[in-house]
Amino acid sequence: MIGALANPWFRRLWLAQVGLSLGDAVMQMGLVEYVRRAQLDVATETARMLFVAALPGVLWGPLAVLWLDRWPRRRTLLISDAVRLACVAALVWWTQPLDAAWRPVSALTGVLVMLFVIGTITAFYLPVRYAMIPNLVPTEQLVPANTALSISLAIANIGGRAAGGWIAETFGVTVALLANAVAYIASLFWIATLRPPAAPQAPSPVPRDRATVWEQWRDGWRYLLVHRTAMPLVVLAGVFALMLGVLIVTIVGYATDTLQLGTAGLGFLIGAAGLGAAGGVVLIGRGRPWSRSVWLPVVQLVMLAACLVALSFARDLPVVMLLMVLLGAIGATVMIPIDAKLQEEVEDARRGAVYAARGMLTSGLMLVAFWLRFGTPWLRQTPPPVVLQLCAIVMFGAAAWAAFILRRKQSQSIG
Repeated sequence: MIGALANPWFRRLWLAQVGLSLGDAVMQMGLVEYVRRAQLDVATETARMLFVAALPGVLWGPLAVLWLDRWPRRRTLLISDAVRLACVAALVWWTQPLDAAWRPVSALTGVLVMLFVIGTITAFYLPVRYAMIPNLVPTEQLVPANTALSISLAIANIGGRAAGGWIAETFGVTVALLANAVAYIASLFWIATLRPPAAPQAPSPVPRDRATVWEQWRDGWRYLLVHRTAMPLVVLAGVFALMLGVLIVTIVGYATDTLQLGTAGLGFLIGAAGLGAAGGVVLIGRGRPWSRSVWLPVVQLVMLAACLVALSFARDLPVVMLLMVLLGAIGATVMIPIDAKLQEEVEDARRGAVYAARGMLTSGLMLVAFWLRFGTPWLRQTPPPVVLQLCAIVMFGAAAWAAFILRRKQSQSIG
C-alpha cells in the first residue's frame, strides 16, 4: 500500500478520491439533516435520495459501456468534477431557505434533480477512475493501489459522516454542502496536475452508423459474458451491492427508530463502521498469504452474516458500536480482491466497458433495495432487526454460491 502511494501519479488520484469521499460524506449527512428539519421521514427520504442518485447508473450504463474506452480518461475526470461542483452549488442555493428558516420546505424536488445529475456524472466517473489505475501503477501494485482507494472510503466514513452529522446539526445544512464544494475544487487541482506515465490507448474513430454502434455495444457485453472470470466477479459484486443498499436504509431506520438516535448519533454510528473499515483495509493491505486466498470472499460473507444476526438482537449502544466496527472491517474489504482481479485480467481496451457494466448491475440492484423502502410497504413496515436477519440469510446463501463456484473452478483446473 505504501509502495503504491509512493507513486506520484497514483498519489494524486488517491488524494483527489480522499477529498471527494470526505466531501460527499459530509454532504450526505447534511442532506439527512435537511430532511429532518423538513419534518419528513428520514429513512424513507434517504432511500428516495439514494434511489435517484443510483438511477443514472442503470439508465446511462449502456452509453458508458460503449464510449468510456474512447474518451481520454484524465479529461473525463476533470469534466466530471467541474459539473458536479456546479450541482453542489445549486444544492447550496436550494437548501439555504430552509437552513436560514426563511420558509418551510416540504418537498425535495430540487435536491432530487441535482442528485440525479450528480449520479449521471458519477456513472461515467467511477468506471474511468478504476480503469485508470493500471495506467498509473504496475501490475504487482494493483492490490495495494485498490487498498489505498478503499482506505479513502474508510476515511470518509470516519471523518466525513461522523463529523458531517455534527456539522449539519451545529452549523447548518449550508455549511455541510459548502464543505463538499471545497472538496471538488481540491479534486480538480489534483487531477489537473496528474500526468499519467502510460497514456491510455488512443480513442478509436467514433462510428456514425447506428447499427455499428449497436454491434459494438453488443460485442462489449458479449466479451463480459464469455470472459472466464469477469462475469462471476461482476455478479458477486452485484449481490453485495444489493445487500449493501438494503443495509444502508435499514441502518438509518435502526438508528433513528430502534435506537432513537439523531443525525449526529447516526453519523457516529456510521463512523464506527468507517473505523472498522480502516482497520480492515490496512490488514488486507499488509499482504499476508491469507489475504490472497481465493476463499477469502466466502469467509467474509459468512462473517458478515454472523455480525448482522448479532446486530439484530443488540440494543446496548456500546455493543452496537462494536458490531458496526466489525461490519465495517469485513464489508470494506470484500471488493478489494474483486477489483484487483478485474484490473489484472481484463485487457485495457475493454476495462472501462467492464467496469461500466459492473456499475450498471450494482446500480440496478441498489435501486431495487432503495425502492423496497419508499416504493413498497415491505421495508417500511418490517422492523429493522427483522430486515437485518433476512440480509444475513441472503449473505449465507451468497457464501454458499461462491463456495460452489470456486469448488467447480478448482475441479475444472485439476481436470
